[in-house]
Amino acid sequence: MIYTFIRNNEKIFPIEKMCKILQVGQRSYYQWKNGVISDRKQRGELVKEKITSIYFDSKQRYGSSRMIAELASLGNNISRVRVAKYMN
Repeated sequence: MIYTFIRNNEKIFPIEKMCKILQVGQRSYYQWKNGVISDRKQRGELVKEKITSIYFDSKQRYGSSRMIAELASLGNNISRVRVAKYMN
């Protein structure tokens, strides 16, 4: 929402000042504007898809502990906290 505000008002106000006032990094704004997705976010999205697939294949019976074991068998090492976060 902040980024869209900055994009909509680029012609009225300088981007540098808007980023400073809204406490947003210029670099992150330009990355958002250009559609750059970090490797970490890409990996996170892939893991979320795997978790969703495993969850529904197991008839929605797997908790984070079982999910970690299943992901480990597929070659993904991920913490229980992160799995629980993705499952929420």
